[in-house]
Amino acid sequence: MIKNYVRKYEKYSSIISVLMIIVSLFLIFKPVKSLEFIVLIFGVILIANGLMRIVSYFNIDNEMRLMSLDLLEGIITILTGTLTLVYRQDLINVFPVILGIWIIAKNIVKLQFAINLSTIPNSGWGWLIVLSILTIILGIIIIINPFSTLIAITLLSGILLLITELCDLIESIYVLIKLK
Repeated sequence: MIKNYVRKYEKYSSIISVLMIIVSLFLIFKPVKSLEFIVLIFGVILIANGLMRIVSYFNIDNEMRLMSLDLLEGIITILTGTLTLVYRQDLINVFPVILGIWIIAKNIVKLQFAINLSTIPNSGWGWLIVLSILTIILGIIIIINPFSTLIAITLLSGILLLITELCDLIESIYVLIKLK
């Protein structure tokens, strides 16, 4: 019984791995199209989620509806999804800048924390300062060169996905061979 379960699981896992390998190759060889497709899917998901919230609002008891924010959340989510679809190219262009600003802000806080730790002996604060400064520089590079950074991140994601899925596929095949 457990053998059948494992066999079924590994077959399913193999199919998913093959599909993910195809996605990873798309990310590697068509990074810009991949980003556009991801944003498109995200917008569609937001609209679908908004519609489900609105339907949910009208399907609950009147008593519960008094406290429900599903209608408002649904409308806002649909609007966000629609704006995502309409302005998807602008969203792709501005995302790296937002990411760079977030990285810089987060690491300025870490830099301050490292400086605060300097009063504690053997705290390793020097390494924290170096890493914070390096990461702040990375955030600045992302802001200065956003589109190339986004393509590089997409490419790297595709490569990492390809490697992990190939390993998963090899593992699944190995387990299926051993179970025979």
